[in-house]
Amino acid sequence: MKLAMGLIFVFIGVLLIFGIFTGDTILNAFVNLINYWPIILIFVGLSILSGVKGLKWLRYLNAVLTVCFIVYIFFWPSAFLSGSRAVSDSVVLESADQPRTVEIKLDIAMVNLQIEPMSGTVPLSTVAQVDYTVRGSRLKVESSSSSDVARYWLGPDSNVSWLGSSTMIIKLNPAYNYTLRINSAAVNGKFELIELKIDRLELNCAVAKVDFKIPEVSNSNIKVNAAIINGDIFLPDNVKAIIKGNAAIKNIKSKLTDTGSGSDSKVFEGSRVDYTSDLSFESAIMNLEVLR
Repeated sequence: MKLAMGLIFVFIGVLLIFGIFTGDTILNAFVNLINYWPIILIFVGLSILSGVKGLKWLRYLNAVLTVCFIVYIFFWPSAFLSGSRAVSDSVVLESADQPRTVEIKLDIAMVNLQIEPMSGTVPLSTVAQVDYTVRGSRLKVESSSSSDVARYWLGPDSNVSWLGSSTMIIKLNPAYNYTLRINSAAVNGKFELIELKIDRLELNCAVAKVDFKIPEVSNSNIKVNAAIINGDIFLPDNVKAIIKGNAAIKNIKSKLTDTGSGSDSKVFEGSRVDYTSDLSFESAIMNLEVLR
């Protein structure tokens, strides 16, 4: 607990030095604290458990999670996005060839992220459209390609963007197979993947609040690494889902029939099996619900 308190004071001191600790910041933190105060009970519980022989390592986990929570309540969502300080625009990712796989990597500090299919008639040259709002920065895009893979890297072109959360809607072309890699401190997401071919999706962050709608038109592999994970998983009726969860505190609930065995994995099948989705979740605290 002393380590956590020390880190918190260091964090607040840095905010004061850079002039980030404003009235808007305090108001934002107050609203988030009202909504998420039960998480504090988890930190108290971990602190108590750390006094048990063999569980002293929990004090270090508790310190890291406490700092992550403090960052979260101050900057999620951030008031810095208001007014002209935020840059809103749209970018289209195109490929002259027709690659077998499109790989998109997103590196951004904090983001409200929605992934969904494009609607209507879409030219094959368009592999994605990104509508975004980023504080004080435009979206930087770098691309490369080989004979069968088109790669794109997305990220803000200014370090000032970390001061607030971003909002992004990534629309993908249902004609292509995708590999998605997302690296962030905190993600609040809605991933509408039902009509998309997602070969692999990797999400790495500290805090993840994400709802997944699993693809019903292809096999998929989804892997999430986060300190705190919360969300719903929606399964199509034609998909067999194998869900593996590893966490210090874990809650995976569902009213669906689990046909698997073992405490670390669950298997859910619909009325028929056309495709299989492998889902892996690694975290300290996990709360997931599986729905159809």
